Amino acid sequence: MSSPPPPSLSATIPATYALSLLSLMLERGHREADLLAGSQLTREQLQDQRAQIGAWQYAVLLATALRLDRDHGLAYELGLRSQVTKHGFVGFGLISCATLREAIEFSERYFRARVPAFTNAMTVQGDEVVIELRETVPLGPYRAFVMDLVVVELCSLFAKVMGLDPASAGWASRIHVPHAEPQAYARYRDRLPPFTFNQRAVEIHFPARMLDEPIATADPVSVQLAIERCEQEMSRQAAASGTRGQVVERLRCEGGRYPELAEVAEQLHVSERTLKRRLQAEGCSFQALLDEVRQRDAERLLANPQLAIKQVADAVGYADPANFARAFGKWTGLSPKAWRDRLVASRGLK
Repeated sequence: MSSPPPPSLSATIPATYALSLLSLMLERGHREADLLAGSQLTREQLQDQRAQIGAWQYAVLLATALRLDRDHGLAYELGLRSQVTKHGFVGFGLISCATLREAIEFSERYFRARVPAFTNAMTVQGDEVVIELRETVPLGPYRAFVMDLVVVELCSLFAKVMGLDPASAGWASRIHVPHAEPQAYARYRDRLPPFTFNQRAVEIHFPARMLDEPIATADPVSVQLAIERCEQEMSRQAAASGTRGQVVERLRCEGGRYPELAEVAEQLHVSERTLKRRLQAEGCSFQALLDEVRQRDAERLLANPQLAIKQVADAVGYADPANFARAFGKWTGLSPKAWRDRLVASRGLK
């Protein structure tokens, strides 16, 4: 396995997420010392319900787990085992919402407070709801594993909020992912919502009629308390991410183009000059952040073998595939084809 993806050094996640991975690996007979090597973590740290750890530490732990076990089924197992209580006030808010629609809208805003590496957005398309997940940092060769974990976990959480089994006909959800079917899927098929592989994006689909289904544990007072706590956490994260984080959040490709400096400055209600100065004070530039986001999006799209490299180039704003190849080589040291080939080789998980 290659080295783990480089999440932002300032990003943090709840220690309970790493504890779940550690506990599962210990169940499978691996040694604690081997699992924690290089992460600068101890089990005592992970058992602190209020503790946060660096995203890089989770990446090291994940890379070690996959090197030792080499089983993609770990993603499914972790997602299925997730309990609402693991997510702190976000989980508390979910079970306190009045309907599934309200719970999903709550998750769209506040899951970012728990795991700033992802966003999710809901749309209603006819009689179907589609929740799309996007990562906000490059995940490299670990993207398929991590996104499967997150999408199964979300699906499992929404089902449990409704008092249903994630694989039951009552929940009736389907999962779309952009990668090929891993061998481990056959072992978990009966416990998971049905997956459709080699799709354009990571999505959860389910009938729109379920949106207004009531949640038995609804409590409006508890929802407000959860919102207050989550808003406090998001304010803390915004202060920690600074201007850089605010810019990255707004760099989304629409119609084959990304926002320009002037557009982002307008969205942030500052002048271009002020935005440049603030980014410079944080040790970066608008162009560097744009390249970072383009690399992240290019890697996400290249991970889908159904997309031609020219289609990927067009999707990240390069009309000429040769210019895209040169830029991608500058970012990664590899051509798009070589990067894709290495990714395919790294997916030798069971």
